[in-house]
Amino acid sequence: MADSKETSHLVEKPSDDDPSEPPSEARIDHLDSYESSKSTTSTSTTCSNRLVNIVVEPLQWLQMLSSQLNPSFVFGVILVYGFNQGFSGSFFKVVSDYYWKDVQQVQPSVVQLYTGLYSIPWVMKPIWGLMTDVFPVKGYRRRPYFVLAGVIGALSAAMVALGGRLAAAVALSCLIGLSAAVAIADVTIDACIARNSIEIRALASDLQSLCGFCSSAGALIGYSTSGFFVHHIGAQGSLGLLAAPPALLILLGFVIYEQKTTSSGRSETKDRQLVH
Repeated sequence: MADSKETSHLVEKPSDDDPSEPPSEARIDHLDSYESSKSTTSTSTTCSNRLVNIVVEPLQWLQMLSSQLNPSFVFGVILVYGFNQGFSGSFFKVVSDYYWKDVQQVQPSVVQLYTGLYSIPWVMKPIWGLMTDVFPVKGYRRRPYFVLAGVIGALSAAMVALGGRLAAAVALSCLIGLSAAVAIADVTIDACIARNSIEIRALASDLQSLCGFCSSAGALIGYSTSGFFVHHIGAQGSLGLLAAPPALLILLGFVIYEQKTTSSGRSETKDRQLVH
């Protein structure tokens, strides 16, 4: 009888490992916290991977363009479209207005006339392009014009910044010179872009994207910083900062890769291929 009672007691007592028994609340809370921490970890890992990709992918894209084309050419596109056309163009628009108002003390109606004259070098872009094609210097069609644009821009900016209160005609000539430097560099790099787009058609859209991005980013920086510099160093000193991008154009004229052409207008590489 004692054995049967003990056996029935063991049968009636629920086992802790019985799978049919519902889990306790403590175990459910532990599982929920584990799943929540696992989900949080995976989410943070995904976000960090996305941030890494945002930084790495543009660098890989630039590396691809440099390997397919030439690093000096990619540097030239970034310099001309980012620093000269983007940053200098937007910075110049804001600072030049303050220069005429604060330094030259010119009436707003006259300033509008002067602003219209800034566009003369851009209207003459076909002439600059024709010059780079028809008048090579020592066998190079593009490199000398980068140097020319840099010299014109750097001298114009330095004269405005260091010349004190210039005569209105002289100051206007210097500011038109700054605009001309940007226009000449722009048409010269456009010729390089057109040539590379013809030779490697698959990268034509990538080059357009690079130009648009550099121009937009440079313009954003120029508009954002122009007020800061005008407030701290004045309009005249701010115009002196515009000597830096043209100085880089002079450097670009010496480092950018370009095949030397013969007197007949063909590159030396093509002539060697025809001989062999």
